[in-house]
Amino acid sequence: MNGYYSGVEAMFDNGRKNICVILCEAAAHYQEQVCRTLTSYARDKGYNLAYFTFFVCYGVYTKNGMGEANIINLVPYENFDGFIICHDTIQNKQAVKQIFAYIKERTRKPVVTLRRAWEDYPCILAENKGAIKEIVQHFVDVHHFDRIAFFSGPKDHPDAITRLADYKEGLASRGIDYDEKYVFYGDFWRKLSKEAAQYFITKLPEIPQAVVCANDYMALSLCNELVNFGKIVPKDIAVSGFDDIWEATINMPPVTTVTMPVEKMSELAFETLERMMNGGDVPRVQTLRTVPVIRDSCGCQGMDMETAVRKRVRQSQEYEKILDLIRYNTYTFVEMSDVQRAQELVNHTRLLEVEDNYIKNFFICLGEGEGRQHPKYCSEKNGYPKQSQAVGAAVNGAILQTETAVFDTSDLLPREAVEQEPMIYYFFPLHNLNITFGYFAISYEGTHSCGKSFHSWLAILGNVLENMRLRQKTNALLDELNNMYVHDVLTGLLNRRGFEINSQEFYEKSRTEKRTLAIISIDMDNLKIVNDKFGHKQGDIALQTIGKAILHAAEPGDICARIGGDEFSVAGMDYNEQKAQGFVEKFDEYLEKFNRDSGRPYLVGASCGWYLVSAFHGISLEAAIVKSDEHLYETKREKKKDHRDCVLREKEA
Repeated sequence: MNGYYSGVEAMFDNGRKNICVILCEAAAHYQEQVCRTLTSYARDKGYNLAYFTFFVCYGVYTKNGMGEANIINLVPYENFDGFIICHDTIQNKQAVKQIFAYIKERTRKPVVTLRRAWEDYPCILAENKGAIKEIVQHFVDVHHFDRIAFFSGPKDHPDAITRLADYKEGLASRGIDYDEKYVFYGDFWRKLSKEAAQYFITKLPEIPQAVVCANDYMALSLCNELVNFGKIVPKDIAVSGFDDIWEATINMPPVTTVTMPVEKMSELAFETLERMMNGGDVPRVQTLRTVPVIRDSCGCQGMDMETAVRKRVRQSQEYEKILDLIRYNTYTFVEMSDVQRAQELVNHTRLLEVEDNYIKNFFICLGEGEGRQHPKYCSEKNGYPKQSQAVGAAVNGAILQTETAVFDTSDLLPREAVEQEPMIYYFFPLHNLNITFGYFAISYEGTHSCGKSFHSWLAILGNVLENMRLRQKTNALLDELNNMYVHDVLTGLLNRRGFEINSQEFYEKSRTEKRTLAIISIDMDNLKIVNDKFGHKQGDIALQTIGKAILHAAEPGDICARIGGDEFSVAGMDYNEQKAQGFVEKFDEYLEKFNRDSGRPYLVGASCGWYLVSAFHGISLEAAIVKSDEHLYETKREKKKDHRDCVLREKEA
């Protein structure tokens, strides 16, 4: 079988060769046709197929556009056996340059470009030239028009340049002078159609008899805008398009256009790539002819009523499906707003609830990074993390509760996804604006692919991940603030506030559970002398040493605090006189070892006192602390009396 390796391990781990396809707007009419054809060919021939695709609905060079285009950095170029690049669908010119730069740097595998040439790579082209010329000639020869306007694409777009030149040739072939005033430059989309209609109706010396449009999207929206100006197509103005998208066939009236042999082009691209992978020679350029399709928008009767009705019914069904998707997306957004963990996302995707979704498998793959909870990885830089994890999945059309093992991102899918049959997957970026979290991998039954509103669903998922990230960040800041609120920055022990809160809880617990509570008071000896003679930095070291000695002597669960200046307190449960004395001995041992080994010109010392609150004693916590302090001061007086509180070593004294 052509798609199989001989002894070479494939990227998807099923022994088949892997083909990479890069394109933008997979749900658009042309791209959908390309994907259906390539998918069908790959399944028949036994190849794995990976589509890397993104959307530009929210801008090309915006932060969101950069986050979308980052998908090109997910591609493990060195792991593929061949590439089909549809770079004419990608408006981000820098991204296009980067794709081909990566291919040159990281692989020597064959590349075929579709519908537009790039350097010396073999390409499959549609003959742009000639078809619009024939449309112009049709308007002149059949309808006897001599005022024919042109609704062009962007001035610098190669297709727009070619089609404008074709329009000019059509006029010249019928002896009609070209007039720049009859050209309006659009965007190959619907946004400028209102301005175009206004220009053609109100700004020209005479209203055109026909408008030739450089693509169908502009033609369709122009038809609608002309109605708003009181002009009916084709009664008042004839209109034609280019590309023969499905919407052009269901428009009222159906649009005269130019059909592009997309299926033949796509199949030829795959056949060419296959020959190259097998070491065969291929032509540098292969071109398929485009053909005018005459329909009602030019004034001809091009479609019978039965066909028009069938297409209208299909249109109605498509719109109903889109409305359902919008509703599901709205529900998804509302439900996901309360999701706390990334692993819960899969329960609220709602993708599988949409009628005729054709979804086979999908995986929500998030990057591995710092942190205990996803999203662990989020970055504004181009690229993806080295490792990822599928935090949710659907397998064979059913939600799968899974937390798969971490896998190398270059493998694209976890091992659970591996199948022996050809694997066809679409890979989309998961991001919020230009912050990348990971990617979404999805496969469909048959030759189906994503729907028209899929981009909005992905945007919802990205927004939810960003909300999770911000919530984690906020919680971390709150934890830090709470920690600062009750902890001493210098020693890491609790501060006075923290001791008061926690010791009160201990006190109540000791009374309820009839257990003995110990309050231990500690005061550092001669902190002022250390500060004055050796500096406050050394004083801080001494205080930190006291804190470490306390932690060394304390039992697990004891409350240890620096309550201010050189004063420290400890509260512990189930103490007796022997255990309290043991605390002091361990505390003193730590300081003795420090003083012996530190080499500092001063000695760190402290005085301790304690008070035991019996389970049956009625004394308050405040009174117990006072009694513990009294014991401390008694100890301190005895040390001064016996000169045991000396802070300086002998050589410094």
